[in-house]
Amino acid sequence: PGRHRRPDRSRAAAKGATAGERRTADRLLLAHPLVTPDGPHGAGFPLILRHADWLTERFGELLGYPLTVGPAHARLHKAPLADRAVPGFGPDGYAALVLALGAIADRRVPDLERPEVPALLTDWQVATAGPDGGLALDRELARALLAAPAPPAAAPAGIPALAVRRLLAENPVVLTDELAAPERAWLLGRLTAEAELFADFLGLEAEIRAEGMALLDPADELSDLADGPLARTALLVAERLVEELRPLPEEAAPPAVLVPDALIDGTLGDVTDDYGLPEQPECDYLADRTALRRDVLGLLHRMQLIAPAGRNWVLRAPAARYAPQAELHPAPGGGRHSRND
Repeated sequence: PGRHRRPDRSRAAAKGATAGERRTADRLLLAHPLVTPDGPHGAGFPLILRHADWLTERFGELLGYPLTVGPAHARLHKAPLADRAVPGFGPDGYAALVLALGAIADRRVPDLERPEVPALLTDWQVATAGPDGGLALDRELARALLAAPAPPAAAPAGIPALAVRRLLAENPVVLTDELAAPERAWLLGRLTAEAELFADFLGLEAEIRAEGMALLDPADELSDLADGPLARTALLVAERLVEELRPLPEEAAPPAVLVPDALIDGTLGDVTDDYGLPEQPECDYLADRTALRRDVLGLLHRMQLIAPAGRNWVLRAPAARYAPQAELHPAPGGGRHSRND
């Protein structure tokens, strides 16, 4: 009976909508671990509230990240990453930030002498511009940020899944030869399963190579590094280093190759001759080429395209995958720093 009736698709549609909402919330929290209703990503806050229990369970199960959700904030407590501190913050800056949060939570006047502290408090919506031109301070949010649990610095011993999944979620690529033996064995045995898991969890597409695994974002939203003029200069430098150091077709490709200092300097000179110096408000690279070299290499290191080797640098295998082809038209006569006529 009922064979002539149209199939009921409402349940499947509702299930698909729920999965889409949860994936949107997952991606938002991973990219922006603190979300408030009035902040720059406040449009996604209702989704986090609606699926708070599911999100809390899922982040804890897959990544070991605690999630706290209150009426006016959601915070994902991610494990710290090497070389990924808040820009401009050293130990003194972090200490000043904690003291400022404590003062706000206790209704005391915070010390905001260090310029990076009020800037970050504003970004976090703890401090907002008041009608009189001063700062309105959110005592409840400051208290919540201080009281929230901190994640472990590393995944618990004996649980390679958490350690590897954190690397996959937070880094451009994971190379198997750089993993500890238990983690490497775990990942090699679960490449397809983990690719499917991250596709469902975050909408990411896996690229599996002999050297390791990368998760790519088709929407190009989740990167917090490869954006802006400095990043474009850095990726152009990587592309030219790959051209210079790529092995011949009959040669085996090593996981990393030493980059001579002279080649770095010459390549950087070529790129800036061809495309100009990157514009950074806080840096005058025209007057300080040493700072440009430092910042370009530092960014490539955080992208994991190069790595330090004593006092030198090595170019890692993923650089050949991520190096872009320039879309700009270089000026004629470039290349005078590192290429022979």
